[in-house]
Amino acid sequence: MNPSEQTPPPRRPVRSDDDFDAVRKLLYEQTGIVLNDGKLDMVRARLAKRLRVLGLTTMREYLRHLEGEGPDGTERQEFVNCLTTNKTDFFREPHHFDYLRETLIPKLKAAGKKQIRIWSAGCSTGEEPYTLAMTLREECPSAQGWDVKLVASDIDTAVLAAAGKGVYDADRVGDIPQDLLRKNFLRGSGANAGKVAVRQELRSLIDFRQVNFMEETWPVPGKFDAIFCRNVMIYFDRVTQGRLMTRFAGMLEPGGVIFLGHSESMYWMADSFKAVGNTIYQPRTSAEPSAGAPSPREKLGRSVPKAGGATPKQVAEQEHSIILGEVKATRGPSMIKTLLGSCVSACIYDPETGVGGMNHFSLPGVSDDGTCARYGAYAMELLVTEIMKKGGNRNRLRAKVFGGAKVLNIESEQLNVGAKNAAFVIQFLADEGIPIESQCLGGTRGLLVRFRPHTGQAQVKPLAGRELSPIMAREEKFGRELLKQVAAPPDDSITLF
Repeated sequence: MNPSEQTPPPRRPVRSDDDFDAVRKLLYEQTGIVLNDGKLDMVRARLAKRLRVLGLTTMREYLRHLEGEGPDGTERQEFVNCLTTNKTDFFREPHHFDYLRETLIPKLKAAGKKQIRIWSAGCSTGEEPYTLAMTLREECPSAQGWDVKLVASDIDTAVLAAAGKGVYDADRVGDIPQDLLRKNFLRGSGANAGKVAVRQELRSLIDFRQVNFMEETWPVPGKFDAIFCRNVMIYFDRVTQGRLMTRFAGMLEPGGVIFLGHSESMYWMADSFKAVGNTIYQPRTSAEPSAGAPSPREKLGRSVPKAGGATPKQVAEQEHSIILGEVKATRGPSMIKTLLGSCVSACIYDPETGVGGMNHFSLPGVSDDGTCARYGAYAMELLVTEIMKKGGNRNRLRAKVFGGAKVLNIESEQLNVGAKNAAFVIQFLADEGIPIESQCLGGTRGLLVRFRPHTGQAQVKPLAGRELSPIMAREEKFGRELLKQVAAPPDDSITLF
């Protein structure tokens, strides 16, 4: 055979670990955000859109494109936009806005002040700064001489543009009281039917700016009475968290406070910050003593019964049942149960507080929009978040995992949904550093699982065939979705990692 007619050697496949590590390194350098191993599926789904736009077929080609563009290139911003998470709501964590009304603003009034400055650092699509603006407009009206200004920032230019427009689907404003909704929003009509828009007088209180926390200088003016940086710190490592909190402290007025998200804590910086409310912190002054030894209640974070009150054993257990795609977390005596076939349930708890919960997911990985609890990545993150919201300590969490049986009619050599679910939950917990105390995964029989988060006790019972049939029908519907993804080649031949 003529050498020129020989078939060229097959292209070497892209190694997942090398390319994923390169993506993580670049994101960390650009934003300080840390991605763990469990985020590979999320990264694959989100960056696939950029490869399609650019006409590229491999992640290695995309990384070379980013290298050639330089640090200030347009695609580097698109890269950041794709990989930042933006989940927010109006009046999210309402106790923070109660603190503004009941504590911070009264202190300013008592001091004779008529000016307030607040920074929403990580504003996403704008729900947080508009909630702040509504709150301040009610409590600090301009008619009484108040000077109110807010700065709202994000690293993601796409969500920042959406926040500046202030246009939302009507179902997004369901948590806003009707009187505030009428006062601050306009209802869409015609082509804008089903949408609402922020009124100009509310929008005018907010200055939207792009801010990258990794930059040496931040383009935000002056000092602030409060900084909202909620559900942002969880994406950074401990060194970056400490550096950011120190910089935030330097941008506060005397007596100013920092608001963090429900799963974030500054207990490890107790010498520099004191808690003045639930996930509300204030820098310590030089005259204040550093934090002393915590009380048993503070140290353990547990709910200690008052004298003469009922102990946990005297309180009746609350029973809860969950199905596919649901997550339940509780505090105190309770029992959560579910029925499993190829699905998996993770039972996670904090042994010190009696806080814990259970999820029930059908597919490993993550959905296209990243917010479907039938998929493992979101179901696991949501469960941990809900446990933290109820007072659990992430450093103490323990897990027990169940399910992943080979029971579906769609099973094949190419796809064993149960095995993939089992492997996923084990890897996710390992990545998050949550030890697995016990497990019952695999096999060919469905399970009834009962879990008591307040004790960590789990009971498992194999299901009879007649009990398993309706469960299999539900699971098969979603299992076929994954089978299609595995069996069918992508329409644009893009290969990722």
